[in-house]
Amino acid sequence: MEDFVTKDIMAVVPVYVADRGNCTIIYAEDENITTNSSVRNIIKRLCTHYHLDRVASNKYFGNLIQVKNGVPLPLTRDRIFIQLKVRRAIGHCDGTMGYFNLDSIKSVKGTENDAFVILKNGTEIKCVSALSNIKKHMKNGELVRNLYDNRIYTANEAMERYETSNTPATKADIARLYMMLQDMSDKIG
Repeated sequence: MEDFVTKDIMAVVPVYVADRGNCTIIYAEDENITTNSSVRNIIKRLCTHYHLDRVASNKYFGNLIQVKNGVPLPLTRDRIFIQLKVRRAIGHCDGTMGYFNLDSIKSVKGTENDAFVILKNGTEIKCVSALSNIKKHMKNGELVRNLYDNRIYTANEAMERYETSNTPATKADIARLYMMLQDMSDKIG
């Protein structure tokens, strides 16, 4: 069970299983893993494995794409997970959202009230979300991928500039550094 984070995860979906109750199915490329852990717990483990602060990621990317709920989760460039509603909750703490790897979605089909996500291995997962909602979340996932690429490129470009040039820091560099430190101290408390 612990090694699921190293597998090529296509989707993490909550399900009700007879004689077990609320469970989670992890759809990997070569197998499906059913666990008693919640989707929230699985996503926390994935975020820990990829050293991602989910709250900071949601805030950062949510502000950029102007979304408060259902912000795509960028673990890596090739592992952008979008949230889709896959069931109606029966119990108080039952999760309704599943997470789908954007690169693992082959297609979506259905009507506005009856939609399916088809994974690359041919698995069809029924969603409670409307078809237009699914497409909107997929577009948001692509936006986050592009923003993720730009963010990584900009950080690498900045580091390369300071590694290759042996020039002193300018006033603008020091002002930028001061602003970043001020922003970090405000966030810390």
